[in-house]
Amino acid sequence: MATSLQSLGYLPVSTATLYVATVLDFDLYVQREGRGFAELYREREYPLTPDDLEKLREGGVDHLYIRIQDKEAYGQYLRQNVLHDSAVPFSSRMRALREVARVAFEDALRAGNCDQMVGSAGGFGRDLAGMLADQAPAFRELFKTLDHDYYTFTHTCNVSTYCAVIAVRMGKFDAVEIAQIAAGGILHDIGKRHIPLHILNKVGKLTPDEWEVVRQHPVTGYRELCGRDDLTAGQLMMVYQHHERLDGSGYPAGVTSDEIHPWAKICAVADVFDAMTCKRSYRHAIPLPEVLAHLRRFAGQKYDADIVECWTSQAAGTNTLPKASAEAK
Repeated sequence: MATSLQSLGYLPVSTATLYVATVLDFDLYVQREGRGFAELYREREYPLTPDDLEKLREGGVDHLYIRIQDKEAYGQYLRQNVLHDSAVPFSSRMRALREVARVAFEDALRAGNCDQMVGSAGGFGRDLAGMLADQAPAFRELFKTLDHDYYTFTHTCNVSTYCAVIAVRMGKFDAVEIAQIAAGGILHDIGKRHIPLHILNKVGKLTPDEWEVVRQHPVTGYRELCGRDDLTAGQLMMVYQHHERLDGSGYPAGVTSDEIHPWAKICAVADVFDAMTCKRSYRHAIPLPEVLAHLRRFAGQKYDADIVECWTSQAAGTNTLPKASAEAK
């Protein structure tokens, strides 16, 4: 249902993020059971009442809709009222933040607007860092909150979130740096938008020529972003070096150890973890114990040992994964 309404220009919003008696700067819509269209539920500037939300809950309505053109107003509402309110479940706040960011980022992607992509990434990074400063969730809660398919924004948003959580847990970065690391995570695969879809979505094994095209996406992304003055060196290295490995076996440059930026090392672990635990069209999920074993096996050889320990020690508490699939190109 959500997909069809989104194609008509609507964006789902969780009722858990809507406050009673709060004046909203956007109209709310509802989709009744069995109907393929949205009806106006509440006009902007008319506050919800406790009775409204109770009736929605009793009717099994866990989300309403806004028009996509109101996404900025909803984003501002979230920042002012919801994202830092511990009374709203972390999962609801995270899903709301992701949905608004997804729409903005995909709009920019379709338009090929690099300024908008970088701006959306920066906004998401700041909002996510602020949420994590208030409440760093346990891995189990965080993992359940995220989607697990290898859809473009899903992957980049998951990697961004994992990078930010690793940065928080390591205790070596301030709030500004954590926000920048989160934004860098959103942008890390930006070069993939220049890979032809028949290669990017290929089900079978890539040919050597196709693999070479894929291996260039860090270079393509870096070249697109390197002239900007609103990204840090660390963020640019997350784009350029997230496939580099400590032993020189990575790409695009095959650099080793200290030549790899610390933020890129964080991104490498987050990227591999998400790629191996996300649903793919051509491979089944790798069970979580095997994913953690892979990271630990290559800790200090391919991946930074401290980062692997920080991440796997949290993730080890989760026993099951959704049926997903394996590693990314």
